[in-house]
Amino acid sequence: MEQTLHIKNLKIKKKRLILLLSRPEKATQLQASIVFQNTGFHFSHPVELSIDDSPEMVLKIDVSFLEQNDGDWALVFQDTTSDTVYTAILDSKVRLALLLGRHYVRRGDFVYFPMGGSGHSFLLRCRHWQPHDRLSFRIKELSAFAIYKIFGKLLKKHHIWLIYEKFCVTAQENGFYFFEYCMKQNEKNVYFILDRKSPQWNDMQKYSQNVIPFLSFRHILYLLTADLYISPDGRHHAYIWKPMPNPITREINKQKLYFLQHGVLYLKNVDNLFGVHSSSPVTYFTASSEFEKNIITQHMEYEPSKVPVTGLARWDKLENTADPAHPFILLMPTWRSWLEGQNDELFCQSSYYRHYTSLLNDQELLDYLKEKQIRLVFYIHPKLREFIDNFHSDNNLIKLISFNSVPLNQLLMGCSMMITDYSSACWDAYYLEKPILFYQFDLKQYNETNGSYIDMEKDLFGDRCTKQNELIRLIREYAENGFQEKETYTAMRENLFVARDHDNCKRTYEYIKSQGY
Repeated sequence: MEQTLHIKNLKIKKKRLILLLSRPEKATQLQASIVFQNTGFHFSHPVELSIDDSPEMVLKIDVSFLEQNDGDWALVFQDTTSDTVYTAILDSKVRLALLLGRHYVRRGDFVYFPMGGSGHSFLLRCRHWQPHDRLSFRIKELSAFAIYKIFGKLLKKHHIWLIYEKFCVTAQENGFYFFEYCMKQNEKNVYFILDRKSPQWNDMQKYSQNVIPFLSFRHILYLLTADLYISPDGRHHAYIWKPMPNPITREINKQKLYFLQHGVLYLKNVDNLFGVHSSSPVTYFTASSEFEKNIITQHMEYEPSKVPVTGLARWDKLENTADPAHPFILLMPTWRSWLEGQNDELFCQSSYYRHYTSLLNDQELLDYLKEKQIRLVFYIHPKLREFIDNFHSDNNLIKLISFNSVPLNQLLMGCSMMITDYSSACWDAYYLEKPILFYQFDLKQYNETNGSYIDMEKDLFGDRCTKQNELIRLIREYAENGFQEKETYTAMRENLFVARDHDNCKRTYEYIKSQGY
């Protein structure tokens, strides 16, 4: 049986969090522990719990004893005399204190801070310390929030559209191409959020009046007063990633979002992430075909009127730039949720690492690449970019590329063939009529953790394999055939795209305008 305890007060002394909680009436033997929530780790520690005759009890968490890994810790209370389990819930006064104050413990490069999880349950988040954790930034946040509260109605008359991409560090995805289209339409109140450290920052200065520096005062204020967010990512990418509790994030979660998508929904089930009843629902959900619209309306439960069939914005600029005289194969596996937050040692023990490092060093493959003078470009997913240094190759025909060092669309347009596992980026290669190989050595675990909307063994638009030797055989087969797509997969294309023209941005723009923005 599950019951709740209410956290009535919270304070920090040195390296300890001290919580004042309501005491359950019938629990006589209550024990508490703090448990790490990442399934790849099994960290758990007992915590000090003081119970006397008063109606409240005191819990103390010494952060000095907790492991330093990115992720969340949850409190677990167990009555040893029964099967009752208790969940600690933050009272409204405590939630307000967390929003307006700064409650954290810093240990070296890491910071631990309390926050509300699902249903306002207590979580203790651990992550690396960032410059925006300083007091000066909190003052900036609260100042922008105060101006919004005073002048918000006046500022909203500008009817601002805010466009951004993953972590606000890129301008090379669907967000950028749609922004570029809006600039050509002379839209004055459409803005793009971008980090000054982005490789695309200098190129974007031709639109300097409409490019807002990430985490600037103007960025924060426009986040609060915009009519609409437009992005291929969720709302949480518009601001700080995994922030301390603050009033800005709470307001961001209320804003309307036109979701441009990264790719087509096909290989990865995202119901729990972007569905109507998920953690990150959107307001409008673009689709690339009637086939995909059916997935969005039936599986994710969006109203058909909120799902325009427009195609992806970046497809307007796609062109096949592959050079038959200098072919290269793009190897682009997607991320694995079970690898996020792990350290280098554990990552290098994973099946993911072992399979790809083995492939990059396979002598048969290296000999064939040398014989045919074919390059292999390995591009790791941005969520796993911190592990790129674990991969290496001394062969000059193997090139390792980290996230954002080369625009992804350049690689997709320039490659002769793509090898992936479950990445939605394969749709760009398919759009360009390039052959795709699906290397799915961990399909069982992937289906258990993510799942898809199709039968991987029957519905893919490219050859599928699970063994390294099979993959190398297919690479040779396609290379010998001049990297030509097979007719079976060509025939599938007609039903999987709304159109293969250059009007995806136009259709998107017209739909947004039709909604009154």
